[in-house]
Amino acid sequence: MILSFLTSVAFQQAPILTCERTNFAETGDYAEAVAYCQHLDRSNEQAKVITFGKSPQGRDLIALVLSADQRHTLKDLKASPKPVVLINNGIHSGEIEGKDACLMIMRDFIQHPDKYKAITEKLEIVMIPIFSVDAHERKSAFNRINQNGPREMGWRTTANNLNLNRDFIKADAMEMRGMISLIRDIEPDFFFDNHTSDGADFQYHIMPDLPMAQTQSQPAAAFSKALYESVKTAVEKDGFLVAPYFSLADRADPTKGISVSDFGPRYSTGYFAALNRPAMLIETHMLKPYENRVKSTASMVLRTLDYLAGKADELIRMNQSADREASDTKEFVVASRLTSARTPFSFLGFEVEYRDSPVTGGRMISWTDRKKTFESFLRNSYEPSLSIAAPKAYAIPAQYTNVIALLDLHGISYRTLKESVTSDYETYRLNNVKFAAEPFEGRVAPSFTANKMVQKVTLPAGSVIVSVAQPRGKLAVHMLEPSAPDSLMRWGFFNEIFEVKEYFEDYAMEPIARKMLEEDAELRREFEEKLKDAEFAGSSRARLQFFFDRSEYSDERLNVYPILRLP
Repeated sequence: MILSFLTSVAFQQAPILTCERTNFAETGDYAEAVAYCQHLDRSNEQAKVITFGKSPQGRDLIALVLSADQRHTLKDLKASPKPVVLINNGIHSGEIEGKDACLMIMRDFIQHPDKYKAITEKLEIVMIPIFSVDAHERKSAFNRINQNGPREMGWRTTANNLNLNRDFIKADAMEMRGMISLIRDIEPDFFFDNHTSDGADFQYHIMPDLPMAQTQSQPAAAFSKALYESVKTAVEKDGFLVAPYFSLADRADPTKGISVSDFGPRYSTGYFAALNRPAMLIETHMLKPYENRVKSTASMVLRTLDYLAGKADELIRMNQSADREASDTKEFVVASRLTSARTPFSFLGFEVEYRDSPVTGGRMISWTDRKKTFESFLRNSYEPSLSIAAPKAYAIPAQYTNVIALLDLHGISYRTLKESVTSDYETYRLNNVKFAAEPFEGRVAPSFTANKMVQKVTLPAGSVIVSVAQPRGKLAVHMLEPSAPDSLMRWGFFNEIFEVKEYFEDYAMEPIARKMLEEDAELRREFEEKLKDAEFAGSSRARLQFFFDRSEYSDERLNVYPILRLP
């Protein structure tokens, strides 16, 4: 089985894409992708265009559903006994070969139904041609300086300058809220996210990444490992060299090693790992011609779909088991790191040359076309770097409506208190707080250390109780534990807790401080120790602040995380 457009004599039938018409010198616009999908919808009863949101500039976010059983509504897709596969293209819409590859794949599936029956009758396929649609239309020949075609391509970020592949947890972008709603409503069993790489030059055409660290469900990690090995063999038979999506320790010297990263839930594949689902990130090589990138993406997607179709029942059972396991888990791995383990790896690269640069004043690297195999090593073994013992549930006070709305968006279940409750609850005091010097993805992120504490709190009616014993319990831990790498706390959702809102006058505070000093010997010893700091000793305001912070007038909620842990 091979796609028609990968053969020397391609089967062509209208509609023909811009990339085909121009011999892959160009790619089409948003209107072409929409019209193309609508044509496939009209031409076959198994195909249906659906809309799952709008962009800030008013463009529809569309997907093409291919269902042999004509399960074309979100409800029907979610209820299907077959695996639902979601294919995403154009999350960075300058990296757009996935769009053209997947449009041609869907055309092949429809035009050659008997040839692909083993896939199309086993899987429900939902294909998004362009996710970042506004960015796709901000096209220019100067958008990606490192990339070899097409002639014009889209921009990396949305019209609001947000990177969608950093937005899966916080969901600030309109487009992402549409995507998360779609994911929640159809609950995909497998996810593709198609990209183009940056970096060095080497012989490999395409580099897939599948989450396999302890942050992923371990049955899914084992499934992904077997998938990779099988699909790598098949794609290389199609003529495309495959390596795992790696980073080089030294781009000029591959013998110094390559490593494979584990991505957190701000990223697409990390988000799906938090949902207990396998996923594949596909990175083509930016220096390869656009035709090569389109066709290698098509090969990788097709061969993976073929593998998934052959394992359809296993995939369904595995995901159901992963959800049950997540509901019973008491400790979650929320971050991992590479171990020191090394596996020998023959790296297929090119010889490098250097030249003196009058611009930089240094030496510039360039790659020749002389192939060279470098005996190197691969680091792709992980260990947990942060594990969190989860509480029975989290309590979110009613006033944090933005956080509660985010739970709804992500499909995290909760119950709402009918009456207020007062009790001692565990939470965190956040110390050593610092803020980044500049915003990242539209947010000013704090860094801190989180120290557990117990505090008497009244939860008002309307507060929500989020049980961790649910399929999305791991996602809830990622979002609500402040120390988790992509927690809402780290994304700046609660920065107001660090702001002092009441202040003292010295004439009011000094008599209170004098009384405290006279009555508390331990406090007096602490104060005398602080006076050894010359800067502190020389500041009357700092000296009074010392007593104010330890008085009954201080703000007991300052620097205290407002989400509570319930035993």
